[in-house]
Amino acid sequence: MSQLLTPRFARVAAGMAVLSAFALAPVAAQAAETNATGTLSGGSLSNTAPVVSAFSATLTGVTQVVHTAVGASSVTDATGTDAGYAVTVAATAPTINGSAAAAGTGATLTLTPASATAAAGNPAAAGPVAKTAQALSTTAATIDEAKIGTGEGEWNFAADTGEAKSLAVVIPGNASAGAYSSTLTFTTAPPVA
Repeated sequence: MSQLLTPRFARVAAGMAVLSAFALAPVAAQAAETNATGTLSGGSLSNTAPVVSAFSATLTGVTQVVHTAVGASSVTDATGTDAGYAVTVAATAPTINGSAAAAGTGATLTLTPASATAAAGNPAAAGPVAKTAQALSTTAATIDEAKIGTGEGEWNFAADTGEAKSLAVVIPGNASAGAYSSTLTFTTAPPVA
């Protein structure tokens, strides 16, 4: 004699139905939150000066221009201010054999700045912009400029290669023979308001 719907069987069947419902019902996700916090301190605004190759020429009695290679350099804006900056260069008056050149007989220098490329790992979209060729003197001349909101991170300026040389040395026809020297000072600073 079989008893299909006994109270015990009905309870077991109901319990199985409830368990099946839990097994098929989606489990609600549990989430917990935490904050990741930190502080970034501003770094510095700096640059490296390029190496300039020595030049040589033979005096001809007329003004001549000799070009010489400028090596690689870089500028880094790690300040985090987005204020922009200018790269300037000034040149001391040339000396001949360690002494001041006689008026009108020393060489003059003109620098054509290289274009900047972002260093590896620098995602900034816009860097400093090279100016046109600048005659160098004791007064600093701007050769590259990053406007507000540009130039962040490290930017590289490639060394001269091949026949193109960035530094023109103008030697007057009445120049004195000897060893010439001039010190070039590269400075990176926020623009003057």
